[in-house]
This record gives sequence, structure tokens and C-alpha cells, in this order.
Amino acid sequence: MKLKFTLIKLFIYGSVFSQLHDNTWLLGYQGSGDNYGITQFNFSEGSLKLSIDPLYLESFIINNATISSYGGVYFASFNGYWIYDASHKRMLNGDSIWYTEVPYLFGYADESIPQGGMFLPWPNHPDSILLFYCSQGNAEWPTGGDLASLNLYYALIQKSGNGGLGEVLQRRVSVVDDTIQYGRISVARHANGRDWWMLINERNTNRYYRVLIDPYGMHVLDSQTLGLPVIDGLGQAVFSPNGTLYAIKNSVSASVGNYVDVYSFDRCSGLLSNHRQLYHPGSATGGVAISPNARYLYVSFNTTVYQYDLYSDDLEASKILVGEYEPDSTFPPARFFTLQLAPDNKIYISALNFVKVIHLIHDPDKPGQNCNFQQKGVILSKYNSSALSYSPYYRLGPIDGSDCDSLGLDNFPKAWYRYEQDTLNPLAVGFTDLSYYEPANWSWDFGDGSTGSNDRHPEHLFDSTGAYTVCLTVNNVNGSDTHCKTLYLGISAQDNPVLQNQISLFPNPFNNRLHLVFNTRLYAPRLRLYNWSGVLIREEQINTGINEIDTGTWPAGMYFWEVISGNERIRTGKAVKGH
Repeated sequence: MKLKFTLIKLFIYGSVFSQLHDNTWLLGYQGSGDNYGITQFNFSEGSLKLSIDPLYLESFIINNATISSYGGVYFASFNGYWIYDASHKRMLNGDSIWYTEVPYLFGYADESIPQGGMFLPWPNHPDSILLFYCSQGNAEWPTGGDLASLNLYYALIQKSGNGGLGEVLQRRVSVVDDTIQYGRISVARHANGRDWWMLINERNTNRYYRVLIDPYGMHVLDSQTLGLPVIDGLGQAVFSPNGTLYAIKNSVSASVGNYVDVYSFDRCSGLLSNHRQLYHPGSATGGVAISPNARYLYVSFNTTVYQYDLYSDDLEASKILVGEYEPDSTFPPARFFTLQLAPDNKIYISALNFVKVIHLIHDPDKPGQNCNFQQKGVILSKYNSSALSYSPYYRLGPIDGSDCDSLGLDNFPKAWYRYEQDTLNPLAVGFTDLSYYEPANWSWDFGDGSTGSNDRHPEHLFDSTGAYTVCLTVNNVNGSDTHCKTLYLGISAQDNPVLQNQISLFPNPFNNRLHLVFNTRLYAPRLRLYNWSGVLIREEQINTGINEIDTGTWPAGMYFWEVISGNERIRTGKAVKGH
């Protein structure tokens, strides 16, 4: 067993805290026709905003990683084979990242590895990004059905290279030389607030390699043997947002079933403890995620989603069914696959197969059915192939006052929130705190002369329509921060710039298909389309996401459209169909 260490010239920079590296996701794959392309998920305002990426980008098939700049602007992505830059071209020297020589070996390929790649800013190297990845092509395959990877690798990216589009300086650098678990690359912030811990499971064992990523390189410190052997299979691994828990899921086979191993994790030492195991019978793919408050574990099993209370003394007994697949006309069926906690503090669930939907857990911090699972929570206009853009949890600082708090860094809180209006009463608003770096107190000013609130996630009923500047101030012993948004409540939709920006129709001119982007929630929203003489030719309910309208039989000419909610016209426009 060879343990690798890499040293490259050290750069020191002031702030070690990254915030919006997971701000942009890219989903989809290319093909012939309007059903194919790339959908961009953007969380820069705290809530999801969808758009169709106009640039060509090759496919994401399960293996999917992206990274944005410190300000949240998309920088690079990885699909298991190549690194792409912001122009959606292969990054300079970003090809030949993988080792697979025979694509789709035994039905699997590097593009099909859940959590097979992960970007990470290199601590104290502001011009460097690391891509950690594994490959199935080098594994010694005793049988065609086994899943494994040989070695953990990394590639080094210089952000300023190639005119700011990035350049790969090193690739195929081995970190762990061993046959390891298939994918499931995950990291947690070190208690010093700067470095990172990575755990890599040796295939078919209960042995975990402990990798420290710091400004001086990647260090395999040692390994730890704990719990029960992790059997080969498909699945995910995840650390809790506060870094104190680690969970790894393995779906093995119909005869063996599914295992979820849960551990406590020490951010100072990088060691696991307190092993607990969950079992689920039958053959089922799926994934795991942990709620923002680190209390609830969510596990998907193909057609079901369960919640477990991590505070419970009997983890298995705390199991609650929160989501069950309801078959419909969708083909292939949009069953549940991998999970990802997003910057809006919702958990997104990919659908296993080539489909146009993403499932959602809206309130994962709430117990049982109150977590608000929604099948087909996001509608897409382009096919997605079982993928979510995987990212670690970046918004975790040091454990102030701990033995490992050795760098003099402090958790200066960062205020951030999202809001949702009640679909029946636009003056009733629910606010969700998204602040990070350990805020201890919350103070809301609703901008309406009321006393405000000190609740973390308040609900507020405004007295009258109008525009209100709502500010959230968070503080702890180290400092405070304030974040403000302007809310337009109950006023004419035409005078609401936020709402107008959340609804758009494209392309214009169009040919056989129209797409309505709907990034908001309204009561019973509907789309109406009229021909040039004002005759209504189409009316349908619309969903959050990107709604698709087939116009193949319509004659060329001018058309008018409107989005209505209740009796109110929300937005209008016109579009031209070409020949």
C-alpha cells in the first residue's frame, strides 16, 4: 500500500471561507431534438431559478460535479470523463481524466458512478481547484456484477489558466492506492475551519482511509477499522452539514438487500465512532442526505423515501415513510435515486431514468410528513439522466474554542434567507433562514412597522399590499450581518419586478416547441395562448419549473400568451412561430 503526498508552491490568502461554490448545477445531456440539452439550476437569490443553458455541453449520466466561483458564478463541471470550462468546452488539458479503456464495461462506465467526482478549492491556494475522482475501468473485476474502483485520484486546476477559463496542470495523481468503494466521494470541513477531511472505504471491508487536505497537499494519515464491512453496491455517502455525522448507503442485490451505515465523526481527529446500521430488504437503488439541522437522515429506496431521527436511541425504530412513488403516465418511470442538499436548504432527489422531473423535500428540518415531500417538485423541459450536481457542504467554519481551533479563524455569521408567499393569501409570507457560520440569534425587520420577530423561521401576515424591505440580522459572539430583500405583496403583478423576472417564455421566434419558465409559486397558475385574432387555442395548468408546450400543428404567425392566477393576469407577451 503506497501513501501519497503532494507539495506544490503554497499561496496564502486572507479568507478561507467559501460560500457559493455550489450555487450552479447543470443537468441534462445532448441529443437530437428539443427534448435534449442542459438545464441550469441557480440558487444565487436563495431560491431556485431555472434556465436552459444555450451553450452545447456533453452529457451528464449520474456522475456529475460542478463548481462555481466564490461569488457563485459557474466555473467548471465534470461528467466522469472530461472537465468542462465556463464556455462549455473541454478545459485545456481537461481530457483524458479517466482511466476507463472500454466504455460501458459490464454495463457501467465512469459516467455512471454516483459521486464519482468532486471539486474542492485547495485551502490557501486561491488560484487552485482540486478535482477528486475515481474510475471503474481499473478495478479488478472477479465477476461482471461487482462494483469497485481502483485508487482515488486527483487533478489540479489553475483557475487563471487559459485566459481565466482554467487549465489542468496535473491529472491522474493517485492519492489512495487500493481497490476502493465505487464512488461515494465526500468531505467535511476540518475543525480548524480551513482544511478538509475525506474518508475512503476499502472495498468489501470496514476499513476507512483518513485523508487530510490542507495547504501542503493531500495526506493519507492512516486507516480506521470500525463497524461492519461495507459490501459492494451502488449508493451515496454524506457528511451532515455540521460535520458531526457520516452516513454511507449500499444497495447490493435483491437477495442481500440494502445497508446504511451511520457514524459519529470527529472534525478534529477525522475519526469515526458510534457505528449504527440500518437494513432494508430487496433490490433498490437510491441515496442518502442529512437535513440542514443535522437531525434527520433521508434515505431513498427506488420507490420509497424514509426519514430517520438521528437523535433517537433506536435509529431503526424512528423510521417514517415520507414519500412513496405514485405511478403515472410518465415513461420511463421517474423513480427515486440520489439525493442532494441544496443551498436553499431543500433536498433534491433525482429520478432514476431519462425523465424530465426532479423530486423535492421542501422542509427537511421538520419531522415526519411535515418535511413536505413532493413527487415531481421540479418540472424540466429537457431530459435528465439520473443526475444531480454533487457538491460538499461548503458553509461550515471552525469549531471555535476547540483544541483544533489553531488558526485564529472565527465564525463571523453570514445572513441569508428565502421566502414563500401563501398561494391563497399573498400577504401571508413564510421566511426560511439560510444563514451560516453559526449564527446564534436572529432578528427580523419586516419593514411594516411591526415589532418584527426573533424566530429563526418566522411566518408573518402583512396588513396591506405594497413593497416591503425585509431585513434579517444574525449575530454571534464574533459579529453580526444583515441581509435585505424587497418583497412586493398583493400589488399588481405587472408592477412586481421580482415576479416578472420569475416568468418567461422562450424561444421567440419558435418552431415546434415553446418553453415557459416558472420560478415561483402562485395559486392555481394557468397558461393561456391565443392566435393572432384573439381566439383562445390552448389553456393548461403550469408547474414550478420549465413547462413545455408542443406547437407542432400550429400554423406560422403571431401568438399571444398570458399567465393567470385566480382572476389576475400575472404576465403577458407575444411570440412568433416561424415556418
